[in-house]
Amino acid sequence: MPVKTIEEILKETKIYQILRPKLVTAPPETTLENALALMQKEKAGYLVVADRQLKVVGMFTEREVLMKVLQKGVSLKETLDKYMNKNIRPLSKSDTVGMAIDVMKDYSVRHIPLVDEQGHMNGVLSIRTIVTFLSELFPTEVFNLPPKADQVHETAEGG
Repeated sequence: MPVKTIEEILKETKIYQILRPKLVTAPPETTLENALALMQKEKAGYLVVADRQLKVVGMFTEREVLMKVLQKGVSLKETLDKYMNKNIRPLSKSDTVGMAIDVMKDYSVRHIPLVDEQGHMNGVLSIRTIVTFLSELFPTEVFNLPPKADQVHETAEGG
């Protein structure tokens, strides 16, 4: 049986095949203080922001905390809807991992909300989940990568 290339695996593997069950959500009217407390409690780097009908309206991640909240000295009594990332591209669990990587690259995000056919949230895919999946499939290749992408060593030992 021929060995599949990474390109073939990314085009064929569906998101549901690698998905972890954790989903942390909050409504848009949640205060930043409560959002941060929830992220800390759940040990999550994200919140999927959804309305009362469970439709995804945005994402609030560590990046928003750093770039939009802490850096600007915003009051933690303000609400998520003002600071969440609304420029999102949800995917479904039946989309491929390759599609997810393209969305992450195109939208400069590390978390993608997942929705069903009606647009209701039903998961989240993180870059960490994708990296874990790839490192389990290709441990030698992943763990032997140089710290810098353009770094080339003359010997296997790095000399």
